[in-house]
Amino acid sequence: MDAFKLTLSEASRLIHESELTPSELLEFLLQRIDHLEPKLEAWVTIDREGAMATAEKYSKEAAKGRFRGPLHGIPIGVKDIYYTAGMRTTAGSKILSDFTPNYDATTVAKLKEAGAIILGKTETTEFATFDPAPTRNPWNTKHTPGGSSSGSAAAVAAGICPAALGSQTGGSTIRPAAYCGLVGLKPTYGRVSRYGIVPVSWSLDHVGIITRTVEDAALLLEVLAGYDPKDATTSMLPVPTYRKAMETLSAPRLGLLKGFFYEKAQEEVRKNIDEAAGRLGASGAEVVETELPRSFGAALGAHRIVMNVEAAAYHEETFRSRMMDYRPSLRGMIATGLLVPASTYLKAQRIRSQFIREMTSVIEGFDCLLTPATTTPAPRGLSSTGDPAFNSPWSFCGFPSMTVPSGLTGDGLPLGIQLVARPFEEERLLGAANWCGRVLGFGYEPPLE
Repeated sequence: MDAFKLTLSEASRLIHESELTPSELLEFLLQRIDHLEPKLEAWVTIDREGAMATAEKYSKEAAKGRFRGPLHGIPIGVKDIYYTAGMRTTAGSKILSDFTPNYDATTVAKLKEAGAIILGKTETTEFATFDPAPTRNPWNTKHTPGGSSSGSAAAVAAGICPAALGSQTGGSTIRPAAYCGLVGLKPTYGRVSRYGIVPVSWSLDHVGIITRTVEDAALLLEVLAGYDPKDATTSMLPVPTYRKAMETLSAPRLGLLKGFFYEKAQEEVRKNIDEAAGRLGASGAEVVETELPRSFGAALGAHRIVMNVEAAAYHEETFRSRMMDYRPSLRGMIATGLLVPASTYLKAQRIRSQFIREMTSVIEGFDCLLTPATTTPAPRGLSSTGDPAFNSPWSFCGFPSMTVPSGLTGDGLPLGIQLVARPFEEERLLGAANWCGRVLGFGYEPPLE
């Protein structure tokens, strides 16, 4: 059995049907790590001993017909900004190089409650911003996997773990997922708790989910979503059964956004989105070109102002005493944020409110909006993690967004489409993504030895 090719849902089914034990699955994945990690550098910490002990315990429970939840015995990777009790959380920085939390982030606790095994902590750019991690793209190790959820995307794409948590403040889940040929989901702002996650920007940060299939993303969202009294931004809306709901959507009505997205996209990206839209239309989807609102022109600049100011507020005290321990991009970001007047920050938030109102009108009448997931395929080299411009607008307005793979470039690098839905309509988003994914039928794997 090529256990590293199993999706999250497939592995769960095999474990629940006693055709695979958690210990066997973990052993396969640890062998995969030993083989590929020197090439990819996807992990900061691998909790080999802890994971093996937990897998053995869960294997014994499964043998007795006892299952903790839908993720029983499934190894999961967690981006190294999530608090993990007894396991280092470095945020990719010297500042937290020796920090070990004494409690779990709410999301990590929910994974454990559902039976998941925390395999370890995946690489991130420094404090989930712009200074790159050392991780390489499994499709071509001369290219970036994207950021800031670099290690999470590379690990899932390489078959080292069936799913991983990332995060997104600008484009840090959708972009690396697209660069690595994966499914990436950024839920609605407030749908998933951020308690116990090192912040970049309190009003922009989102938990991210990276998997191989839409079904797997739906399963993880079921586990992670819901109100958390420890996070005042979380919604009290009930959590749907996303896997069941996503199967109810037939051919969707999609609003194709061109304008900015076509002007900024590389030619091969434009060709891919046109081909994808054509195939979706030919298969029954209604694809209608629609216009961006006037406020879109100011949204990216306002997003950057909010992010810079809120990042500076979080780091201010440490920055004044340890400025040179920050890497160059983050150092500049914090310094810039500290200089922004309060009036400028407030104007950026007013732009945000207007953008949310206008985007709500634009999306009316569509199941989802459709754009390319990224401006280019994964850039060559490790000095940049790529451009988040196609993803940041949805982080700014808090709408849920998702990418599914849609093709390969002539050089064999993945490309993806991006879907955007109304707030708290993840069922509709997952349904549209599942339908589109079936039509587009990606079916490629990284050329790893």
